[in-house]
Amino acid sequence: MTLSTSNLRILKSILLVLITSQLYSQTNENIKNSEVSGKLQNESKQEIVYAAVSLFQNDSIYVNSVISSPTGDFRILNVPAGNYTIRIDHNEYASHVSESFTVSNSEQKVLPTIILKPVDNTLDEVIITTKKALIEVKADKLIFNVASSPSASGTNGLDLLKKAPGVSLDMDNNISLLGKGGVQIYINNVPSRLSGTDLATFLQSMTSDNIDSIEIISNPSSKYEAEGNAGIINIRMKKNMALGFNGNATSSFTQGQYLRYSNSVSLNYGSEKLKTNFDITQSQDKSYDTFLDTKMQNQSILDLDSEELRDRKGINIALGLEYRLTENQTLNFSGRSVINQNDSDLNSRNDIFDINPTALNSILISKSVIDEPSRNLAFNLNHQWELTETSSLNTALSFGTFSNEKNTYQPNTYLEPDGTTIISVDNNEFDGNTDINLWSAKTDFEKSWENTTFSTGIKYSRISTENGFRFFDYVDQTPVLDLAQSNDFNYTENVAAIYAIVNLKLTESLKLDAGLRIENTDSRGQLLSDVDIDNKDVPRNYTDFFPNVGLSFDNQNNHAWALSIGRRITRPNYQDLNPFERPISPLTIWKGNPFLKPNYIMNYQMSYSYKQKLIITNTYSVTDGFFASIFEIIGENGNQIIPRNMDKATNYGISISYPFEVSKQWDFVLFANGGRKTFKGNLEGTVIDIEATTYDFRIQNNIKLPWDILMDLTYFFQSDWIWRGSIKVRGNHDLGFGLRKDFFKKQLQVRVTGADIIKTTNNYFYEGNYGGIDIKGVRSFDTQRFGLGVTYKFGNTQAKNKIKTKSALDDELDRIGN
Repeated sequence: MTLSTSNLRILKSILLVLITSQLYSQTNENIKNSEVSGKLQNESKQEIVYAAVSLFQNDSIYVNSVISSPTGDFRILNVPAGNYTIRIDHNEYASHVSESFTVSNSEQKVLPTIILKPVDNTLDEVIITTKKALIEVKADKLIFNVASSPSASGTNGLDLLKKAPGVSLDMDNNISLLGKGGVQIYINNVPSRLSGTDLATFLQSMTSDNIDSIEIISNPSSKYEAEGNAGIINIRMKKNMALGFNGNATSSFTQGQYLRYSNSVSLNYGSEKLKTNFDITQSQDKSYDTFLDTKMQNQSILDLDSEELRDRKGINIALGLEYRLTENQTLNFSGRSVINQNDSDLNSRNDIFDINPTALNSILISKSVIDEPSRNLAFNLNHQWELTETSSLNTALSFGTFSNEKNTYQPNTYLEPDGTTIISVDNNEFDGNTDINLWSAKTDFEKSWENTTFSTGIKYSRISTENGFRFFDYVDQTPVLDLAQSNDFNYTENVAAIYAIVNLKLTESLKLDAGLRIENTDSRGQLLSDVDIDNKDVPRNYTDFFPNVGLSFDNQNNHAWALSIGRRITRPNYQDLNPFERPISPLTIWKGNPFLKPNYIMNYQMSYSYKQKLIITNTYSVTDGFFASIFEIIGENGNQIIPRNMDKATNYGISISYPFEVSKQWDFVLFANGGRKTFKGNLEGTVIDIEATTYDFRIQNNIKLPWDILMDLTYFFQSDWIWRGSIKVRGNHDLGFGLRKDFFKKQLQVRVTGADIIKTTNNYFYEGNYGGIDIKGVRSFDTQRFGLGVTYKFGNTQAKNKIKTKSALDDELDRIGN
């Protein structure tokens, strides 16, 4: 398909406006005030179509943009009261800036017909260059724009989360937000439904070069599911809304001790009614994980030295389709397939010492060879319907499957203290299979009046999992099934929910949001085993109420603050509910807990912002039934890791962010977090009473170097913290950088990155003392990495406009996101 230069310019201006409109709508979903409308014509009274109509407050503050319709009309919704101007841009007409006008509350402002004059097409062409801020602060969320950070290139989705403000990962890849665990991960506003190692595997299959932004929602409203104590992290994939055909090809790699790389192709096509996109990414990650660990228990000392080499190969395929059925109805479809092959090779040595006197008793040499393929499919269908100018109805259906096969071969050899004489050989093999099926359906309705907005909706979701575990002993080098150590565990969970939210505009500056969500959970865990044990069938049915109330003030000038309180829940994942034992090594097993109860959290949050730059957030939360994974002694030298409910965990936190502009070439953003955490409880005989004051800060420098090279330089420091709710970990710090340079009118982009460049965050030293076990150790990862990334764009890739003159508003237009 071939487009003329004139059409290309029109389509590029449309792309610019569509994206900025999307960003604006996300930040103001609770504002249903006035609107501004009008009509565009030329001097011959002909309608002007596909013009960019931009609304500015107080002559300079960008508010929103739309595209004029085929009849030359435009309408900008949800405009707060204030003073405004309109700017019109079109490649065939001179730019036009209106006289200032005032919009009152709930006013349907209709502007006089705007007449545009032709432009002299012999004038020099001006390319509108745009960029997004690294961090955007919105009323209900914080947005980390991945594309604005050169150092974010070449990493996977899981590692990328570490760069987002307020987000941290522990050594088990559990995600925390503002110091709290139990985060729910959404992909393009759709819950991922995965947890634990399955979620980590899924995120590792994503590449940062295909991610547009990460939205951090620390206190979700009642519209969102109540699942997730810490809130929601919504990962938005890149989506090109331009008309016509375009795409890009990206290749990136990072080199540490081992190589990681990814290659991807993205194709997009859009017409007035239909927009489609297709993405495919192939990636491979190699990494290592080492333990040096000493445990003292039962008059014995266990010295562990282990190293695991992991190798993941993956293919990620995504397809999207958007079709405008009518002027008021849109149908969206998206699908994603993720295929991974995970292989790992673990070698370990355990030196077993007696105490009094201290003497080496025996040596255990063990190895684990793991073959773990996994597959994930997800499909979503969404229908958006603007019933009237003040009401809307959205319906969504989702379906997904996840399957995982984990085959482990584990030879074990016990040696005498001389290290050569064999005491015994115990070789095992165990195979674990997991199949997850899930689907959900929901409908949301919203209606607005002069100072009130009412929202309500219903949702039903179902998750079913089938887990099989087969244990084999080796007899004469032949695997023999051991039924006593094999089992099947099936788990189903059905959640039905209804919610209602009322948003009241009390004054021009003061708003009240009140919502209530009610969820009924019906679950059942069934263990099928030849071993006669208790807890083979655990059904549950419970109904919970989740209120959320917020009061906010914004004088549309310098000061804004918000107070909120909300209740949330985290349900145990199926892996933690399986009561059967799984060997990690001959001396350590993992065991689920079928009586693990959901934990509930009360979140209290207060935030203040000054000129939308200085942002201070205070949070306090109390979690009842906190999930803690603890070591318990079994036998003489063995121990098990088991999840249990802790009586109470509290978290007080404060976060501060502020951008500094040193010069036109250098600015930086400071993020600082601090808090006080306590973990207390008697976990069936194991007493935990631990507390810690934690803090961290991140400084992200953005520097414009000569030759149009952009650089970011980031320093991160973290204090001591708590792992698994029971073990103290020593803090560390990290320094990373990224360089970015565009070539050939921004068709080609080259990136150079470095992570942990002074190698200060690869080692995690930890210690703990509880339940008769004294633990000390260090865990190490492959964190020092240097990389290179290249992206080539083709098709309709730039936003160009013929602009006759440069006005005071052009600088504000340059701030519109690309």
